[in-house]
Amino acid sequence: MAGEEPIVVEICMGTTCYVMGSAQLAGIAERLPEAWRPRVSVKGMRCEGSCQQEDRLGRAPFVRVAGKLIAEADEGKVLSAIREALGETR
Repeated sequence: MAGEEPIVVEICMGTTCYVMGSAQLAGIAERLPEAWRPRVSVKGMRCEGSCQQEDRLGRAPFVRVAGKLIAEADEGKVLSAIREALGETR
């Protein structure tokens, strides 16, 4: 565990994503289970235009967890993706 890179959670803060729900996701770090907090890094990211590719990528808001893009992100989807990235099962 020591020296292990944290799982990076990037929340799009572009206007569309922000209005569609990323504003509520911005505080997810405080709602993570205590055991996950040292293993997960949450940060905002600039718009990468994913919402302009809705037909291929899905709808806003977008969140990237450990490099995996999540469309129509909500807290449940993000937590599931973190759990998966950490190698944990329910």
